[in-house]
Amino acid sequence: MGSTVVVTCGATVPFPELIAALLDKQVLDTLLRMHYTRLIVQYGRGYTSKFAQLLGCVRAHVEEPADNGASNLAAGVEVQVRGHYQSLEVCGFEFTGAIHELLRDNADLVISHAGTGSIVDALRLGKRLLVVANTSLMDNHQLQIARKFESRGHLQSAAAQPKALIAALRRVEAAPQVPLPNGYNSSFERLLMDVAQS
Repeated sequence: MGSTVVVTCGATVPFPELIAALLDKQVLDTLLRMHYTRLIVQYGRGYTSKFAQLLGCVRAHVEEPADNGASNLAAGVEVQVRGHYQSLEVCGFEFTGAIHELLRDNADLVISHAGTGSIVDALRLGKRLLVVANTSLMDNHQLQIARKFESRGHLQSAAAQPKALIAALRRVEAAPQVPLPNGYNSSFERLLMDVAQS
């Protein structure tokens, strides 16, 4: 079985720029060259039709949702959109309360918005992580958080643009990732305080 990328945009604020960059043909081709076979995307509430439209724009085969009692599950999550871009299975859904289990059990790589909770969850699970800051949020706090974690070698970050994502994907593949220390750690607390106060 191949490798899986799990993407999470967060539970509350949509991040259409990340989804549009991710579903760019060049980014999908890069994932295929890196031998990924499945892309599971949590795209946020109210974005199902746009996700399906973007997937169709790269000439992916988009399947209609099963309404005949057949399962719409992918990796234990109910998906709203399923399709194939060449040999890459693409599954999309709005939200799940089981994101931790999805990451733990299925993700070989996590691509996430740069929210602190999402970063810490992925790193505590020991997952390779690429984050994209949603710069439309309060004072670019996600960008500050991403840069701090990246400067310590815990993750790679990118802008929500196809070329930036491709470059960051290559860095993720090439560079070892520094694990997040286990348990309570005063230096981690200082890191979060530094970001909050900067």
